[in-house]
Amino acid sequence: MVTPGTRRQPGLVVVLAFVVTLAGRFTLDRLGFDLPLLLNDVRVPLFAILLMSFALELSQSGHRPAGTGTGALMAILLLIGYQIVSATWTPSNAVLGPVMIDLTCVAILVFIYVMLAEWDRDRVVQLTLGCFQVTAWLYFLVAAAGFGRGANGRWAVPGGGPNVFVRMMVIGAFTSVYFYFRGRRRAIWLLGLPAFLTGALASGSRGGLVALIITLVLALPSALQRLGKRGGSLTKPILATVALAGVTWSVAGRAIGSFVQQRFVTETFQQGYTSGRSELFKYALQLFLQRPFLGTGVNGFSVVSSLGEYDKYVHNLPLAVASEGGIVGLFLLINAFVQLRHQFGRVPRAERSLEARAAGYCGVFVGGASLFSGDYYDARLMWILLVLAAVRPAGRDVRTP
Repeated sequence: MVTPGTRRQPGLVVVLAFVVTLAGRFTLDRLGFDLPLLLNDVRVPLFAILLMSFALELSQSGHRPAGTGTGALMAILLLIGYQIVSATWTPSNAVLGPVMIDLTCVAILVFIYVMLAEWDRDRVVQLTLGCFQVTAWLYFLVAAAGFGRGANGRWAVPGGGPNVFVRMMVIGAFTSVYFYFRGRRRAIWLLGLPAFLTGALASGSRGGLVALIITLVLALPSALQRLGKRGGSLTKPILATVALAGVTWSVAGRAIGSFVQQRFVTETFQQGYTSGRSELFKYALQLFLQRPFLGTGVNGFSVVSSLGEYDKYVHNLPLAVASEGGIVGLFLLINAFVQLRHQFGRVPRAERSLEARAAGYCGVFVGGASLFSGDYYDARLMWILLVLAAVRPAGRDVRTP
């Protein structure tokens, strides 16, 4: 029972939301069951449980939505709604059931995280990044033990590919830095940095590493400024990270070095291998130019391109939206990013919390990785993290910078 004038902090529902988000698209037909679509997809019961738990938690918390995230929420939902409506002009032989569930699930997750951010954003980010830290360690240890690796040696986890793995490794590295700054700069939080960065390299995901470099260019000035303002020294974290990296490299360095040489030097630079991305991007651009206004309709790319099982989607979020949604879809995507940036910018730079910045940089990384791999559902982490960065808690006054 919540007493008048007090509000309960979000807790278990945040962990549940993270688990549901991370669960992916497991279907029961993998176990040999022949069930209708809504019963086959395990997300249906998981999301039902999440919605009921969220409603119950919210009703007992004393929190009432204040609408501080309405602009960002409506912009994202407008994009998703348009994608769903675009199914009306998708080619008749396109498979629509799974992508409709994907988009609906993304919309539900965005809605829930906006409500959670309005409730107590910093608390939600702390718990969510803590869940990422634990998950990153689990992924790393499972992959390091040899489970889930591909035939070419790329690190992954059972049921998830290398591109999913690299996202978790890099976010794990970012959360290590976050907890280092938040936890009185205890070097123990830096233990994960060399491990996670080694895992990122071992994934062989070139797009993930490019996204990491882009994010570091954006994040490092802020991190160094924060360190300087508090009178900190770079000596301790640098020495600790280098020492841990040396231990990690002594254990796995030879195997990782050989793989990096093969994957990044031989395949990429010498052979020009792009995993078919250049062909996919070129065809998506051609489709956009052929149908510039409305595109092919959602999930129309795989049908119109006639690539069959070669690839079912573009592996580039803006190009996917442009080819399947045309100029209208591209405008709505850009509008969603603009609204998120506007929400984030409403809090003056000096007053932005560490949690907002950490969530923002993690979201930027996933967005960068979405330029090279993944589909609409794989972009859910980007929307969630950017929402957590942009939407301020209810009742907190901000001025326009």
